[in-house]
Amino acid sequence: MAAVLTDSTYHPRSHGPRVVALLALDRSPRRRDRGRACLRRGIHARPEGRNGAAPRRAACPRPKAAPASAAKDGVFRILVVGDSLAKGTGDETGKGFAVHVLEAFRKKGPAEVTNLAVNGMESPEVLSLVESANVRALAAGASLILVSVGGNDLSHSVTRGAAPTDVVDAVADSRGRYVQNLRVILAALRESNPSARICVLGLYDPFGGEKGSGRVGASVILQWNTLIAETALAFPNVTVVPTFDLFQGRSDRLGADHYHPNAQAYEEIARRMLQVV
Repeated sequence: MAAVLTDSTYHPRSHGPRVVALLALDRSPRRRDRGRACLRRGIHARPEGRNGAAPRRAACPRPKAAPASAAKDGVFRILVVGDSLAKGTGDETGKGFAVHVLEAFRKKGPAEVTNLAVNGMESPEVLSLVESANVRALAAGASLILVSVGGNDLSHSVTRGAAPTDVVDAVADSRGRYVQNLRVILAALRESNPSARICVLGLYDPFGGEKGSGRVGASVILQWNTLIAETALAFPNVTVVPTFDLFQGRSDRLGADHYHPNAQAYEEIARRMLQVV
C-alpha cells in the first residue's frame, strides 16, 4: 500500500546559515495562501502514467532490510533534509519528529542529528542540497536519513483564482517534475550511502475535516502519495512513512497556523518512524 506524508509551508522561507553556505541558492518567498486555496477548492489530477508517473509493476517480495546501526565509532548519526515538516515547524516545543527520533536512539547509545531542513523547500532545492559535496559527505556517514519533500511542490504549483483547467495542468506538470526529482534525490542519497535506512515522509491533508471540495483535495494528495510509494520501491532500504491517517478528521493535531503538525502530531510521526528503523 502506498505510504505518504506531507508538508508545505506558507511562511516566508527562513534559510539557516549552514544551508545557505552549502547551497548559495537565491530563493524568493512563497505566498502562504497559494496551496491552501488550491486544496480547499479541490483539484483533480490527471490519471497516473502521465507526466512522470511511474509505471505500475507486478509486486514482488523484497528482502527485509537490516535495522539501522551506528557507525564504527559507535555514534548513531541522523541526517534530516527537506521542508518545514522536516524542520519541525508548528511544534510548540521546537522538537519536531527529528528530535524525538534522536532521543529514542540516545537511550541506546551516543547519537547526534544534523537537520538541514528549510521552510518552503521544493524538490529541486532538496535535490541541489543532496547533490552538494558537503551533504554527500554527511549522508555517507549517516546511520539514518529522514526526508520530507513534496508538499510544497503541490501547494506552490497553482495560484489563487486560477481557472480549473489551469489548476489541473499546473498540478499535473508539478507532479511529473516532482516524481523525477524524488527519483534523483533517492538515487543521490543511495549512491552516497548504500546501506543507511532512508525514511521518506508521506503527505497529509491539513483540511481533512472539511467536506465537499476538501475531499477532492484529499484524493489528489493520495494520488501523490501513491507515486511516492511507487518511486521508493525502486530503491533498497527506503521506507515511506504514512501519516495521512494521522490527520484525517484530526484538526486537534495541527499547530497554531492550522496547517503544520503540533507537538503531539510530531511525536506520532516519530513513533511511526521508529517502528521501521
